[in-house]
Amino acid sequence: MHGVLPGMIDFPITELLDDAVCVAWLEQHLRLVCPRCQSTERRLFRRHDHFPTYRCRECQRTYTILTGTVFAKTRQSPATIVMLLRGIAKGESTARLSRELDLDRKRLGEIRQQIQTNLYDTLPGEVMSGTAFEADELYQNAGEKSRPHRDPTDPPRRRANKRKGKGSYANDRPPILSLISRSSHELRYWVLEHADKPTTRTIIEGNVLAGSTILYTDEASNYPGVHAQHASVCHSVKEWARDDDGDGVREVHCNSCEGAGTGLRTFLRTFRGVHKYYLADYVATYETMANAKRITPTVIRRMCCGDRLHTQTHEPLLNV
Repeated sequence: MHGVLPGMIDFPITELLDDAVCVAWLEQHLRLVCPRCQSTERRLFRRHDHFPTYRCRECQRTYTILTGTVFAKTRQSPATIVMLLRGIAKGESTARLSRELDLDRKRLGEIRQQIQTNLYDTLPGEVMSGTAFEADELYQNAGEKSRPHRDPTDPPRRRANKRKGKGSYANDRPPILSLISRSSHELRYWVLEHADKPTTRTIIEGNVLAGSTILYTDEASNYPGVHAQHASVCHSVKEWARDDDGDGVREVHCNSCEGAGTGLRTFLRTFRGVHKYYLADYVATYETMANAKRITPTVIRRMCCGDRLHTQTHEPLLNV
């Protein structure tokens, strides 16, 4: 089957796309400006291959729509680039994209890594809007996929990690903390080293205003005391939702986070294992697309250009 699951057939359509239309789409979504001075005043310098070259009227620099993006040094057609962006946004695996687009899998993996790192680098960091929030955590099996273990004292971990106790980055079950606003429906994720109370408090205090807001969680020990107004349900006694104010609406629950977590697991399952070092990039991709709902110029610019003004690092405690 060459890695293709039953019922999931490759269906290449790149040759059916018009390159001129794809160039216009890229220019619209990537914002055609001079990468040096940001001027929109330009003149056509020459037409070469698929992408026209422009000369800035202000600083005289020449550039194309791909200058300064992750595709600056590639020679792919506009249709291939559009289909690649679409595939990553929809969560297609690198193996499938390499087959459908007829690209080298290793090089495609490098491009995907750059795009997903850009999305992680540009995650929102401002305080979330709303008055009611939910928080929950899940534990995702993520080891050191594709990394050779030549040291006999460091054997590779067996599949299906079932170690007892809470997961951590060190034992290949990194916790992923989720926070969602019930009013704006914005969703945020953090891949953590440990889901302990100090880490949880730092995240909640940095993203949720104190005072007029309330936080709903389950009974996990890392939540009590992290927010001034906090209510929780006890899953261990099969309590999933509770009505505290007597209005007939069971407002105390974290079902929204749990539902989003199911979507995240489904998204990650496509890749048949993710190296824990890159897990935060995959999670950032899911977070971006789940919040955006539809592709926009802002999302495309984040994917292709990133924002090097506030680049983060791949530490186990991320986005804090």
